[in-house]
Amino acid sequence: MFIPWSKPYLDTKDKLFLNKAFNSSWISGGIYILKLQERLRKIVNRKYAFATSNGTSAIHLALLALNLKSNDEIIVPAFGYLAAANISKLMGLKLVFADVDSKSYCLNLDKIKEKISKKTKAVVIINTYGNLHEIDKIEKFLRKKKIFMIEDAAESFGSKFQKRQSGSFGDISTFSFHATKNITTGEGGMVLTNNKTFAKKIDLYRSHGVKKIRYKHLVHGHNFRLSNLLAAIGYAQSFKINKINKRKVEMHNLYLKYLNFKKIQTQIFEKNSYVVPWTFPITFKKKLLRDKIYNYLKKKNIETRKGFFSADRLQIFKLKKNFKNSNFLSKNIICLPLHLNLKNKDIKFISEEVNKFIN
Repeated sequence: MFIPWSKPYLDTKDKLFLNKAFNSSWISGGIYILKLQERLRKIVNRKYAFATSNGTSAIHLALLALNLKSNDEIIVPAFGYLAAANISKLMGLKLVFADVDSKSYCLNLDKIKEKISKKTKAVVIINTYGNLHEIDKIEKFLRKKKIFMIEDAAESFGSKFQKRQSGSFGDISTFSFHATKNITTGEGGMVLTNNKTFAKKIDLYRSHGVKKIRYKHLVHGHNFRLSNLLAAIGYAQSFKINKINKRKVEMHNLYLKYLNFKKIQTQIFEKNSYVVPWTFPITFKKKLLRDKIYNYLKKKNIETRKGFFSADRLQIFKLKKNFKNSNFLSKNIICLPLHLNLKNKDIKFISEEVNKFIN
């Protein structure tokens, strides 16, 4: 039996809405885009929401809406999925990496304060593996400093911090609905904000810079739209959010129950947060074990994922500094399967194999 690291949770309802969109003949734009935007806008509690082609295009739109220009300084975590860092480089922004906290795997306020300068225009917060860490403190601090905050919530749909939904923090927030995410459209994303000016810019740049008059470009826009077919799947998925959230938390707790944590550790969540984990990362306290267990579990037909490459391990960023925590996590994390197609016995089996290896 092969256990995949991720598998989308799809059922007849997803197919029903997809067929409705297909039969409507509205393949590109259509009613399901509006339905998905409105439903998620209400769930997250934002004033404006725009469906996008993917999570990365959502981040690109966020940066464009903030009117960031070449050489503007932006702080990004040195560990996490580096979509925001890549887009920042493509836009010619001055990229400043900050090390993450070793226990939460996310930025904390102290790490941000170490990197802020008078030139800092924006900070990107990544809710890595679903975790929202010190996000309220960070939001208050950046607001006081008049520095823009972008919440990259690609991996944290459903998570909450002090009862506030993931995606409701900062000036602009973004989601990804990739096939591996908690809810999916296959490929897709969303950008959300409470700021009317930002919303107008997002709407304009998302669709070629054209607004009312066809073919009349008002800005150098792009096509970052989501298709009606994919939006239909996302709309169907949105009705399963509570079920997905509950089950992912249950599976996370089963791993905590079955795994032996004498030689490994996992993410620490704050008490006032409710985390819907995207995956289950474990970090080896002893170096050089990660690749060995990756191959061991592969032989047992258990698919896993290694941790993200930290920015200082990638030549494209040309960094001289070693980001201690980010570098360590990058080399020592392995992510175990965590999706709704798993049964309790699968979680137990995976945990037993991990325990065999480390013992």
